[in-house]
Amino acid sequence: MVTGASSGLGREFCLDLGKAGCRIVAAARRVDRLNSFCDDINRLSFPSIKPQPNDPRAVAVELDVCADGATIQSSVKTAWDAFGRIDALINNAGVRGKVKDPLDWNCLRRNRIKMSKPI
Repeated sequence: MVTGASSGLGREFCLDLGKAGCRIVAAARRVDRLNSFCDDINRLSFPSIKPQPNDPRAVAVELDVCADGATIQSSVKTAWDAFGRIDALINNAGVRGKVKDPLDWNCLRRNRIKMSKPI
């Protein structure tokens, strides 16, 4: 599972993991970009990977790491259900804009910790 997967390093992590034969849960706020990106990955052919019919290599999951815990939990469950497990998390999502109050950081940190705990 890669957070912040719709652009930048997250997108590159997903491509590299796909090339290595991994199944990818691409997670980010911009689900329209994710769907298109996952479609692109699923159309690619990697020489070292045997193609499986109707077996996607990548799936998109809408996730905002600044959302409340229940919303994050729902996104993680969707990610888990896609392949039956999550073997690794690349917590790459960033925070855009200014953090006005230290409490904003506490909220973000608390939600990220919740994301990294087993379901």
